[in-house]
This record gives sequence, structure tokens and C-alpha cells, in this order.
Amino acid sequence: MRLISHLTQFFIFLNLISFIDFSLSSKSKKSSTSSSSSRDFLEKEGKQWSKVSCKNIKKDHIMKLRAKKSTDQLMSCLIKALKESNDAFLWSVLGESYQKLQANTKAANTCFKEALKRGGKLSKFIPKWHFIGPFVIGKGEVDGDPVEEYGGIKNISQYRWDKKFFLYSELVPGGEIKWMEVNQKTGAEPVAVAPPVNWNDLVMSLQSMGITEWQGWVLGDFFVNEDDATVLVQCLGVHTVYIDDSILTGDVYRRDQFWSSIKLSRGIHTLKLRLRTKGSIAFTYTIKLLETKQTFQVLSPSFLPDLVDGKLFSTFISIPINNLHSSNWLKVTKVSTVKESSSNPQFSVRLTADDKAFAIAPGQVRPIKVILEYKNGKQYNLDDDNCSDVKLLLKISTNKGQDQKITINLRCRRVSQSFLFTFLDHDASVQHGAAIVPLVSCPSGVCPALLTLHGTTVPPQNQADSYKRMENGKWVFGVDHLWLVAPTRHGAHNWEGPGELTAMMALRSLAKLTKDAPWIGPQADANQVVFAGHSMGGHGAWQLVTHYPDNALALVSAAGWIKKEDYGDSNLFFRHDISTSHTSPSVKSILEACTAENDADKHVTNLHGVPVMIRIGAADRTVHPYFTRRMFRLLREQRTNVTYSEIAGKEHWWWDTYKTNDGGVVNDPVIRKFSVDHAKNAAIISPVASHCEKDGDCSSGDTTEKYKSFSAQTTDRNTAGNGKFQLTVYNPVANTGLRGVRVMQQIIPFRKSSIEIFFSSNLVVLTTVNVARICLKEPSISPVSWHKRSVEVDGTVVSGMKYQAGQECVISLCKSDVNSWESCHDTMFESKIVRGPANMGPARRVAEGPFLIVTGTSSQANHITTTLRQFAVYIANLFFLTSDAWVPVVSDTDLNEETAEQYNLILVGSPQENSWIKQFHEKVPLKHESNTLVLGRCTFSSPQTGAVFLAPHAGSRLALIITGNSIDGIRDAVSLATPTIPPMTRSPFSNMVPDYVITGPMFRSHGPGGYLCTGFWNNHWGFGREISSCVC
Repeated sequence: MRLISHLTQFFIFLNLISFIDFSLSSKSKKSSTSSSSSRDFLEKEGKQWSKVSCKNIKKDHIMKLRAKKSTDQLMSCLIKALKESNDAFLWSVLGESYQKLQANTKAANTCFKEALKRGGKLSKFIPKWHFIGPFVIGKGEVDGDPVEEYGGIKNISQYRWDKKFFLYSELVPGGEIKWMEVNQKTGAEPVAVAPPVNWNDLVMSLQSMGITEWQGWVLGDFFVNEDDATVLVQCLGVHTVYIDDSILTGDVYRRDQFWSSIKLSRGIHTLKLRLRTKGSIAFTYTIKLLETKQTFQVLSPSFLPDLVDGKLFSTFISIPINNLHSSNWLKVTKVSTVKESSSNPQFSVRLTADDKAFAIAPGQVRPIKVILEYKNGKQYNLDDDNCSDVKLLLKISTNKGQDQKITINLRCRRVSQSFLFTFLDHDASVQHGAAIVPLVSCPSGVCPALLTLHGTTVPPQNQADSYKRMENGKWVFGVDHLWLVAPTRHGAHNWEGPGELTAMMALRSLAKLTKDAPWIGPQADANQVVFAGHSMGGHGAWQLVTHYPDNALALVSAAGWIKKEDYGDSNLFFRHDISTSHTSPSVKSILEACTAENDADKHVTNLHGVPVMIRIGAADRTVHPYFTRRMFRLLREQRTNVTYSEIAGKEHWWWDTYKTNDGGVVNDPVIRKFSVDHAKNAAIISPVASHCEKDGDCSSGDTTEKYKSFSAQTTDRNTAGNGKFQLTVYNPVANTGLRGVRVMQQIIPFRKSSIEIFFSSNLVVLTTVNVARICLKEPSISPVSWHKRSVEVDGTVVSGMKYQAGQECVISLCKSDVNSWESCHDTMFESKIVRGPANMGPARRVAEGPFLIVTGTSSQANHITTTLRQFAVYIANLFFLTSDAWVPVVSDTDLNEETAEQYNLILVGSPQENSWIKQFHEKVPLKHESNTLVLGRCTFSSPQTGAVFLAPHAGSRLALIITGNSIDGIRDAVSLATPTIPPMTRSPFSNMVPDYVITGPMFRSHGPGGYLCTGFWNNHWGFGREISSCVC
């Protein structure tokens, strides 16, 4: 029996060996057939090119021939190389050559089929990159590119394989640089670029860290073996990606979840990155084909609102959706709750009307806004002890593909803890902040707020929780008599522009939320605020109080710098720029005027009357005490009430000032007492304007001031410094006024304006410089009672002042042509005829309200329409990636007047390509005539001319037009949206882009030195030579 068993096993083994041999033989035959087929093809085609000499069949030489379009040699060398190597990449090159150079589709199909067998549909990664650089670069968003002097990267890329080719750079010994090879072994490893530069020598010799920032180009080739393939691209560590001539977004913040999509033909494509960094850079990239089953991606929210004691406090949720398709628009039709972890309470969700109205463009990442609410609209009665997290499973339904699901987890926080809340921001995006209920409530039931601004990369909850101290062995979070509010917004806003608006919107939103949810505690007052912040937040505190002094109970700035241009090397102004050699002083002055509103020291007069505390560690080398000492000196020179402390032995941050766990840098006993004392001094008043009759009568009987105060006496700020104040303004948009006096219009926009204010008994004397229109209103703190006072402006007592009931400006005063002042109405103010704070520039203001990007579809050339849409999506994605903005993209033919009037607009294209643009050229002096831009007496006829300009829209709304004489001119104009400040980025147009910019043929190489004209429109949307860089 044992013998039979062994024989059986032996025969089974023989059969197995035979089967394996047969399988291998079959596979070998198939392989040989395939090889034979490809060999036959190469032999046949080789005969055609046998007379063409080929001395080198290395891949680099072949790519050099391809770049130079040496057709005959290229074909000969390709066929010879493939006879030896059968390389998948070279098969793709051969297929492309037959397709494009020989118009031989049959041969091309054979090559791509062979390439597909050997390498797949798409390159797995790029093994060899070519780098040219480093070149110097400035700190602004826009600077010249030295390679443009030699035809741009498209031209010099053909010399990547030429070892004799060189360019010029002042960063390297000898001043000459050549193409460098950067090899990548696997797709998982980063691509590291480290130029061989002695940075220490440059820093020490030039006394500038700013010199370590450089620019350069890195290029890599990859193959596509499928026609009309949708390729997904993700590049981390860079903000912009070019594939051939198409522009896509990268992500400087290195979040590996956002994808750009592009449709590519069969053949070789080049991925191009314009690098911008300090020292060295390591970026990562991924390219892959779109899976047909998944045309969109639902991404996890980066923040969520908390439940407070188990109840809903705030309701907005922002869920990013990535449309992965390269040509189809995606419409989210419904968001619903599928399942939740607990049945009590039960929540439901719904999509906002805005998100139902607008589709998501091909390749766009846009968040959808979802509202969280109780099912059946009913709040369930909960035990206050029941505070548990809630898990919700949401289903996203669209017009494309299968529904997708996402799980979100809502934390539950006790009312005694910090909690996160969400709100709808100034631009209709969903943002968030942290808050803590006052430790001790307020007798009136309404408490002032302590608005605390965080430093770079500090999350809002961490900022809120830094207001803690140890008492009797237990941590205590929060402040007596003050709501603690810690807002945030993604990006490098420095609490300027969009960051400033977000901070104030967080404050107002919390005030409304606390009013609507009385169960949480006292209501928050958004008009009586202690402003505070640390580091970048310390600058933010300066920024907000100089712009909102009438809302400030007090100011606490800890380790705050004054302005970015003077702090470190982040914003050096025309120091190492390529454009410095080409830019005129007139252009520089215009660009500098765009950001003058962010210089705290220039606005220091606005702080008079506001109690100020400045705090810094004596050993702080992150923000040197130099900056705080400077502000201390300026404040003391104007006799402002300021307390200054340099804490010995302390650096940038500390937890223990006088004893362990006493509150530290932002919340020690001295700061707490300062903040609480001024909070107790707050008064809740009824605005005077609300008591005025419609006919303008404001009798004393109607204007009884109602105070509820903690202290027996409320400080009258109008008497500070003997009643003398000076309001300083560079842009009326950015300043809400001092002691109820606001500049609404300047004589010459974007120059310094000032108003000296003197309170004397029942008289207020105003002395103006560069002011055309004034608003008088009641400040939130220490009312002026304008209806009881006489007003003298520039030596003339204004008679017959008309009170405007129900308006923020109870009195409006205008300067006449004969330099006298008179009462005026607001009928045509801030319209398509007259400008004011609501419709002033610069360009960034288009994004300070809800806005759409409108792309042109009127061109008869499909590639132009596709390119314009790519531009629109590029800008929209930049807004989202740099600041979490909500930016719908819409085609010109899909936008109607009713919808357009509800939004600011960014329009892309020329009048021939975008049907909306012509009407905006008619509203400003910049015209478009026969593919030529005309401004006054200046004509800009070069095809390489682009323009970005503001125009009035729908009353006081704004439109920003991105146009040009050609698609290349429009491409240059789009580049003004490009962000900077690595490793962070500002949002598009948020820095030095004035009301209008006209770029010329030298723009790409000279940056701002290539501006043909730039400037601001005047008060009537006209051209003014005094606020323009050109004489037209």
C-alpha cells in the first residue's frame, strides 16, 4: 500500500511539471510573437530611415533631437534604440513622432500599443528631472523671470540636454548656471533640489536673509499611452503646476488630498514647476489616471462645530468636494443623514441654496455649505449631564456618478470648556473660531468680548485655552466678565485684509449666536471689545484697533510686530527683486499704497484714548523688543495711556510670569486685571440714531442714553488728552472712524488723509487734510451725541445739518468746490458713478464679499474656451487652497442678471470671449477696441498685453476683469493671482494689486518693471494722473 501511495504522488508530480512546462511554453510563444511583431515593425520602418545617420542612441540624445524637431535623425535613432532596448518611454516617443510629425496614425497606433504593453497607460513616475537655477527673486507675488529673456521656459527647455548651454545668475560664482539633472529612484521619494550655492557667504556679505530665497525651473517628462486620458495631478510643496501649456494648482501646505485634473493626448508631456523657496526644496508629486467609477471625491472637513452641553450652538459645516473630471461639471443635488451613532438628539442636514445653484467646475475643489439642524426643527430636552460625541453618516448626491458617504464626528464640550463654533464669513465661506463663556457673568446680561488673535500656525482652540491659570490645584479657563473669542482663517493673511474681516465677522457671529441661544449664558457684545493677540496676533491686535478704535475698550499686544515689510525678511520691498532694475518709482509708489493701510505705526494716532498694554519677553528673538519699543515711543509721544513691560528672562512664549501656572504671556494677573478693569468700564447704550424721527428731528426727549455699567462712573473717552484726537487714514475702506468721525472719501485716493478732532463743550472742531466726505456716527464707546453739538469743519460752522434716521452715518458732510462743507445725502454715493468705502479698491476688495468667477465661452475656438476655464478654475482653487474660500465658477452663458447682482464678479476673457466683459469696459476709462487696450491717450496694441481692472457692478458691488489682447496677454494677467511667501501663501490679489494693472511684452521678464501702466481710479471711476504710473 505504501508503494502504491508513493507511485501515485510521483505521477501527480510529473503531471504538474508537464503543466508548468506547457504554460511557460505558451507564454514564451506569445511573448516571442509580440516581440516578433514589434521586431518586424522596426525592421520594416528601419529601412525607410536607413540612410539617415544616427551616431548616438542614448535617451538623452533622442530627447535632444525631439526638442530640436530634427525629424529624420529622431526617427532613425528611435528605431535603432528600440531594436536594442524596447523601452516603453521610447515607444511612446516613437508613437508621438508618427502621430505629430509623420501624420501616420496606423504606425502611431502600433507604437502606442507596444508602449502600453511595456509601460502601461501612464508613467508611474518621472525618473529624471532637469533643473535650471537658482535666480534671485523678490518677496512680492510678482517678479521677473530671467529665463524669459531667452524665450521663456518653453524655449530653453529644448537645451536641457545641451551641456554647453548656460544662463546668468548673481547667486553663483562666475555668474553662469547650467541645467542640472535630478534623479528619482522611486515615485514615493521626494524630488530634492539643492542648488550649489554658498548661502552663508551671501547672507553675511549682503547682511540679508532675504537673499536665500530664489527661483528656478524644474522639468520632467512622462508618457500617456491612452488618447484623451483624464490625468489627475497632485504636487505638494509648490503653488502652481504647468503641464505643457496648461496651468494647475499645487499645494504649498503639502496636504495630500487635493487633485487637479487635465485631459491629455497620447504622447510625451512635460510637467513644469517654477520653484520658489529658501535654501533647498523637496517637493512630491503624483500622477494617475482617473477611475471612471469615481468622478468626484468627498474630502473630510478641516473643522467642525462642537456641541455644547449636548446642544447645537452653531450649525454650518464646510465639506470640500473635488470634481475629478476634466470636462464635466458636477452639481451636488442633496446632502442627507443616513445614520447616526445615537438617536437622542437626532440631527438632520441640508444643503444651502447657494450650493444648489452652482455646479462645481471640472478640476475644481470647492466646499459645499451644509446646515446642521434638529430633525423636525425641534430641540430635544436633554439632561445637562448628557454630553457625548455624535457620529453622523452623511450621503452626498450629485448629477454624476454614485452617491458618496462621509462620516463626521461632532464633539460635545461642556459650557465651562472652550468650544469651536462655525459661522458664515464676509465672502460667504464657512469659517470657525473658539470661544469660552465668561467666568463671571455681567449684571446687564450682556458681556463685552475679549478678541484674541493667534500667532502663526496656532489653532484657535489652543489660543483660547492659553487663557488659563491654576487655582487651588485646578485649571481655570477663560476671563471674568468677558466672552473669550479666538477666530482663525487658513492662510498667510497676518490678520490684514481678509484676516481682519474674518476676525470681526467671528465676533459679530458669536454675538448673534449667543442672542439666539440664551441657554449658554450672557450675550456677547460685538461693539465693546478688548482686542488682544500674540506674535502675528499681536500685529493683528494693532491692526484691528487702529481700524476699529471706537469699538476698543482696551488693547493688549504681546510680542507683536508692526508691519511685515520691516519684520524679518518675509516682505522685503524691492530689495533683491529681478524687477528692481526695471521698475520706476511711480510704479513702486502705487504698489506701496496698496498695503499702507496695514502699517500700524502710520495709524498710531488712531489709538489715542484707547488704554494700551504692550508685553514682550526681554529675551525674545523671534519678535525683537525693538518693534514693541518703537510703538511704545510713538504712543508716549502723543500722550496715550500705555503700559509697557519687557519681562526679564522671558523669550517669545512663556506660561509662568510671576509664579508657576499664573497665566503666562497672555493671561497673567497683570493682564487679567487690565482687561477686566476695562471690561467693567463698558456701557451698553442705545444708539442715538435709532431715536431719530424719519423727518430728521432728534429731540432731547427721544435720546435718553441708557447705561448699565459695573462701575459708578463710565470714563468719557471724548475728554482724553484734553479732547484732542487725530484720525489717520490711507484707505477709507479699512478704517471705521475715530470718535464717531469717519473718512468716507478722499480728495486724492490712497494718499494720507487726516482729521484733527477737538471736543470743546458742545462744539466739535474738525480740521481736514485730503478729505472730501465725512460720516458722523455714534461710537459704541462714549457716545458723542452729535444731535446736541455744533460742528465746525475747516473754519466753517456747518449749518442745517440733516440727520439720517436709521443710517449708520447720522450726518454726512461733503466738501464743495469752493472748499466749504455742507450736509449731503447718500442717494448716489457708492454707485456706478461715485465711489466710497463699499466700492473702493484695491483689487483684493472684490473678494471681501461673496463673489463668482465667470469664464468666457464665446470664442469659436474650443481650445480658447478650455484655456479660459482652466484659468478660472486655477484662480478659484487658489482661493480655496490659500484661504478656504467658497468660490463658484460659472460660464458667461449660464449667468443671469438676477444672480449676478447678488455677487461681486471676477471675469476672465476678452469681450470677444466673455459676453459679460464689454459692459464693464464701458464703465471705466480702460477700453477694448479691435484687440487693443486704450486708456485715455495711451494705446496698448501689442498682442502680449494683459490687464486686470476693477469696475462698478450692481450698485455698490465690484467686478474684477482679467483680460488682454490675446490669450497670452490674458495668461499674464492671470499670473497676478499667483501667491507667494513660501512656505505659506496669501490669497490671490490680496497684496500689491491696485485698481488696475496693464502688463506688456516685458512683463514676464521684468515683473512690475514690465507694467505699462498701473494705478487707482478716482472718486468717479475716472483716470487720474496723480494716482497713476503713466501719463495718459
